[in-house]
Parts: sequence; C-alpha cells; structure tokens
Amino acid sequence: MALAWRSRLPGFAIAHDTPRLIGETVTDLFSTLDAGQPRWRLPRSARDPRAWHVLAAFAVVGFGIGLTQNGAAGVVQDQVADLDTTVDVLGFTMVAYSLGVVVGAPLLMVGLGRMGRRPLLLATSAMFLLTSVATVLAPTVEALMVIRFLAGVPHGALLGAASYVAMTVLGRERRGRAVSIIMLGLTTSLIVGVPFMQWLSNASGWRMAYVAVTLVAVVAFAGVWAFTPNVPGNPHASPRAELRALRGRPLWTAIVAVTVGFAGLGAVFSYIVPLLEVTNGFGADQVTWILVVWGCAMTLGAYLGGRLTDRSHIGAGRLGLGLASLALLGIAVLGDMPAVTVALLVLLGCSIQIFSQSSQVHLMDVMHGSPSLGSALAHAALNAATALGTGLGALVIAAGFGYQAPAWAALALAAVAMVMITLGPGYRDLSRTPRAAP
Repeated sequence: MALAWRSRLPGFAIAHDTPRLIGETVTDLFSTLDAGQPRWRLPRSARDPRAWHVLAAFAVVGFGIGLTQNGAAGVVQDQVADLDTTVDVLGFTMVAYSLGVVVGAPLLMVGLGRMGRRPLLLATSAMFLLTSVATVLAPTVEALMVIRFLAGVPHGALLGAASYVAMTVLGRERRGRAVSIIMLGLTTSLIVGVPFMQWLSNASGWRMAYVAVTLVAVVAFAGVWAFTPNVPGNPHASPRAELRALRGRPLWTAIVAVTVGFAGLGAVFSYIVPLLEVTNGFGADQVTWILVVWGCAMTLGAYLGGRLTDRSHIGAGRLGLGLASLALLGIAVLGDMPAVTVALLVLLGCSIQIFSQSSQVHLMDVMHGSPSLGSALAHAALNAATALGTGLGALVIAAGFGYQAPAWAALALAAVAMVMITLGPGYRDLSRTPRAAP
C-alpha cells in the first residue's frame, strides 16, 4: 500500500507514491532524476534505493554529528591538561561549534537551494570528515576554537537536507518519525559513542577520541554516497526567494522559542562531567556509565517525541518543555545529591528531546514552501540554544557560582519559551495537527 502526497516547494510539484513500510523499495524516486542525466554518476544502490538503507545511512550521519558535538563534554577534563587551559575557556570552543551551525545552516541552505539533495549531502558530509581530521591535529586551544567553528558550519545543512530526504522516503504525514530516525542516531551517540570517547580520552588522550569520530565520519560519507537518492533541490530557488521565506511572526516566534527553550541542555550537558565529578563526587568510571544512562534517556525521548509529534506537535512541545523545566529546577536546588542528580538528568534528557522533535517539525511546517531550510533553521536554532546555554554556563562558572548554577539561567529561559509556545503567533491557534492515516 502506498501513500500519495505532493511537494509544497513553490512552483515545483512532484507527486510521490511513498512506501508505508521501511523495507519497501522507493520506486518513485526515479522520476526525480534529471532527464538525460547519466546514471553511472549514481551507484546502483542509490538509483534503486530501499528506504531502510537511506534512513540507516542518515542515522549514521546523526551518530557522527552527535559524537563530534556532544563528545566535547566528555573530553573536556583531558583537554584542560593537554592544551594548558581551563574548563570555562574550553566551554567557548563548544560555543564556537554551535555558532558555526547557526551561521552555516541558513547560509548553505539559502545559497544552495537549487542544488540536488544528494550532492549537497555529499559536500557537507565531506566537510564533516575534513574538520574531524583537523580537530585531531589542533595544536592550541585558539586553533581548536577556530576549527570547531568550521566543524559546525555543515551541521545544520547536512541534517536539514537529510531530514527532507527522509520525509520524502516516509511521506509527509510521518515526518515526525522521519526526523526521529535521524535524531535516534544523534542520541545513540550519547549511549555508546560519548561514553566511549570519555573512556578513550582517559585512556589514550582526547585526540584519539576524535580519531574515533573521524572513522565514523568516513562511514557516514560512504553511506551517503552509496544510498542517498538524487532528490532534486528547488529549481526556482534563489537567495532572494529563500530570504523572503524568512519573514513572518510565526517563523521568528518559533525560532526564538526553540533557542531559549533548548538552552537548558547546553547549560547543563556542556558541564555534566565536572557537575558529576566535582560537585557530586563520582569517579571517572562511574561518569562513563551515567553518560550511558543519559544517552538512553535522550534516545527514549527521541522515540517518544517522534510519535507524540505526529499526534500533536504543539502538545508534545509543551509537555517536553514543562518536564524539562521541572528537571532544571531540581538540578539547581538538589544538584549536589548524587542519586537525585542522576534521576533529574534522565528526566531532562528525555523531556528536552520531546521538545526538540516537536520544534523541528513545527519549523518545517511554518516554512512549508522550503522544508529543507526549515529543518536546517531548526538545527541552527537548537545550536544557538546550545551556544547560549553553554556561554551562560561558562560565565556563571567563571564567576564562582559552581556547576549547579547554570541550571538557574536555563530555567529562566525555559519559562520565557513556555510563554511563547503557549501564547505566541503560530502556537496559540494550533493545538493539534492531523493524525497520520492508520
């Protein structure tokens, strides 16, 4: 059985009959090949793709992106010694990565709107690989800061284009699950990859941890090359047209709400290792397993978020942000009690992912004429949130308030975001989205 939907790209309508089951062949994508294009440019697996191959490749991409971004928190203590610096300075290398995403996502998606999604994914995957190699070789903390900014540039465009192709494969009414599959790759990195990076950093140094990231980047590039079908870009796109799409109060309300609401994750997670080791007295081996539990919570949140979002993305966002606010309050007040801290981190990880899933889908809906740009902007907003939260956390820690204090700043921002997604334009009159057909 197949589902029919129509692309909403302005002036560019393609009818798609997308398979309902992930294992089925995506037979409709042949029609997206440009007339006369030599098929030898595509491997057979991309010319005749199966949906689960495509989605698995994108999950590996998400896994690699999760490693390079989130793994920084697990190696920060070893970077302090190797680069002769301090935790708060290294916090700004994480901010630099997030700022790279904020700059790169709209810049690449606006400038390359006409480019086919396959070459765009290949180019951004190659950038991911090259910057991973450069991170391994960074000689000083100043060089690391520049490299991490460049590493963030392809992040939003890579995941944004992948989300659009995944939505093409599964069908628009299952867009929440399409996004969640990619995010499952990101969150799986928290279960396996980030704890492994923390262990490898302790055992062999932080550079070896980023060698592991580089190997994953190689596999991700190979998967994108082998399985990504040649879904076209928008032939009518232009920087002026794409910039016109960036107008309207619902869009900017959504962007600001995501940014301030998601900041709590950056404020807490960027300093999770010193919070656990210094404030709560956990050993390095114990922290590794706590990071595994944190990753499981994030993965559960991604799974639940995809399904709750397909039912009501506004309701899912409010639920996720409300629970995250409770977790932030608990960390601020009770974050020096070891068992309670771990439980609150689990709640924060799960709930913030539900909010993240719903926010990405909401932005894709708000920018229905350019869903790839909408998804890229979602990742830009999420990373602006990480930069905001991490930066505020660095300032609070540098002022001597300790590793619990960033949660207070994040809680204030979450309260602002809750008001926006309750009363703001694009939210207050849209409490439910249509359910997917059974």
